[in-house]
Amino acid sequence: MFERLQQQLAFTNELEKLKATHRNNRTLDAYRYENSAEHSWQGALMALVFREYIPEEVNLEKVMSMLLIHDLGEIYAGDTFIFDDVGKSDSYDRELESLKISLEKLPSDQQDSFLELWQEFETGISIEAKYARVLDALVPLLNHLEVAQPHDNPYGLTKSQVIAKKSFIQETSETLWKLAQEVIDQSVAKGLYLDE
Repeated sequence: MFERLQQQLAFTNELEKLKATHRNNRTLDAYRYENSAEHSWQGALMALVFREYIPEEVNLEKVMSMLLIHDLGEIYAGDTFIFDDVGKSDSYDRELESLKISLEKLPSDQQDSFLELWQEFETGISIEAKYARVLDALVPLLNHLEVAQPHDNPYGLTKSQVIAKKSFIQETSETLWKLAQEVIDQSVAKGLYLDE
């Protein structure tokens, strides 16, 4: 029993590293970049808030678990910017290897369970995974609109590029897709994406 608890504690300590994994979005104070732990937490909380906009019955505990686990692979692999198509080409493999390093600290049954949840999220095979992926896509959209300074578009991103990356939301929730479109339009008006 105590050995199992020690393994779980080692994994819990490993999670501190996720707080040092930075993303491309800034925080509201504009002085620092958001970290992956903050991103995961916000997505998990949004699962509770936006549940009513998913037409199918979902297991919220599973959705929240996926959202809390899905970026653990970034601890050693780092976050890959969604518009970095070259980096995205091998991000699954890099994040899987990174995830396994972190999961090795857990008891084997929890390693297996967490890995299954991560793979289910990545493949989007269940309604829970689809809902989690929608929220994962919405968090940075909402964050960028809320915290970015006007005309903050260092990569020259266009509205059509953003829509291309986010349009899958429509397959899971028409309402959340309409929200995403509104956020994209507001972001264009704020100068965060180029209109074309």
